[in-house]
Amino acid sequence: MRGKIRQGWMAAAIALVLVIALAAPLTAKEDSDIDQIGLDDLPYHAHPLPESLLEITSEEHYGEQLEETGVGALVWSQFPVTVYLDEKASETWRTQMMSVVEQWGDYLRLQQIEDSERADIVIWRRRPPPRRVRDDFRAAAARVSYDLYWRDQQLGHRFEILLSPTQGTEAAQAALRHELGHALGIWGHSDRPTDVMYYSQVRRPPMISPRDLGTLRYVYEQPTRLGWPVGPIQRDEGRKIRLSR
Repeated sequence: MRGKIRQGWMAAAIALVLVIALAAPLTAKEDSDIDQIGLDDLPYHAHPLPESLLEITSEEHYGEQLEETGVGALVWSQFPVTVYLDEKASETWRTQMMSVVEQWGDYLRLQQIEDSERADIVIWRRRPPPRRVRDDFRAAAARVSYDLYWRDQQLGHRFEILLSPTQGTEAAQAALRHELGHALGIWGHSDRPTDVMYYSQVRRPPMISPRDLGTLRYVYEQPTRLGWPVGPIQRDEGRKIRLSR
């Protein structure tokens, strides 16, 4: 990705309040700084572009506005990407949210599974923690965050999305459409209200735009440390690096 790579662990937890907040830094809860986990030892390359993205021909994108992370692009290299929908939510809600998953699934292979522990992306119908804005706390409508962990001698990642149960159907679907964009690799925001990844809420939430798709392809053409074999370097299998606000 363009621009100077930020040092250390930097990421974002996006919350939809009155507006969708810009990305904010995350910090690791465990004692696992960049030297201890050896990020510099990991390969840093672009994975082959998924076949499903080869058909995207839009040359417009907002890739230059995306956030940099310590691991490069937050892309998936193994498909299908598995998605879990809160089993405690109503069947109506699950069906409504699954329709949004299928919209992104037209461009990257996604598969719904019933095991939250094995899913790559977990979606809960839960109230996100309030977000502090200056000296005030505001109720959030949605939040996305991710974990980094070692698996099969590779650095992997896993996303969690929280959707407030107080939202109506259209608002919840719009929030999920936006947050799924983050979970699929678009770690940042667009500057145009006609894009799903626009940084603020709009009166009529848009569907996935050509610029969103152009950005999705752009992201998957960028280098990453995720999903590459580490080789002889030995890691603590199953160790999780939990990132949160």
